Amino acid sequence: MPFTIISATPGLTTQERILELILTHPEGITVKTLSDRLNRPVSMINYCLKDLKGSKFIQAKLNSDNKQWIYYPMIKNG
Repeated sequence: MPFTIISATPGLTTQERILELILTHPEGITVKTLSDRLNRPVSMINYCLKDLKGSKFIQAKLNSDNKQWIYYPMIKNG
């Protein structure tokens, strides 16, 4: 069966788009909302969030009401 090699589309990466959305939502945003807005699977969003947290671009807090992680921009001290 023949296959086609596709090339990447120009523009921001998924990780860059996630960071952009988080930065515009200082009140926090959920994985589900990110997934819906970017039309990407939750698994891909979670993968990108892991890298963004590790790089200290974002932080996460567990919402005790509905047990969801909420992602926020990292607060810079100073």
